[in-house]
Amino acid sequence: MSVLKELNRRNVFRVALLYVVAAWLVLQIVDVLLAQAGVPGWAFRFVFALLIICFPLVLVFSWIFELTPEGIKREQQIEAQASITTQTGRKLNRASVILLAINLVIAGVVRLL
Repeated sequence: MSVLKELNRRNVFRVALLYVVAAWLVLQIVDVLLAQAGVPGWAFRFVFALLIICFPLVLVFSWIFELTPEGIKREQQIEAQASITTQTGRKLNRASVILLAINLVIAGVVRLL
C-alpha cells in the first residue's frame, strides 16, 4: 500500500484540514479579543507560533491513533475489518465544513464592524 493511500485511510489529510480550519477560527477570535483587551502584538504571534508548532504533533497523533466507539486506540490494536475510519472521516468532514462556515460568518461580521 502506498504512503498516500495509507495517509488517506487513516484520515490524516482530513485531520490536517480540520486543524487548519480550527486554527484559523482560533486566530480570528484571538485577534479580535486581544485587540479589544489591548494586549501587545507579540501575544498574537505567540498563539500563531504555538499553532504552527502543534500542527506536526497533531498529524503524528492522527497517524498513530484511531478514534473508536470505545475511545482512542493505537492503530495497530484495531483489526482492519473492525476499523471505522470511513465513519470517522465523514465526521471530520462535517466538522471541517461547520467550522469553515463559522469562520466565514465571523470574517464577514468583523469586516462589517
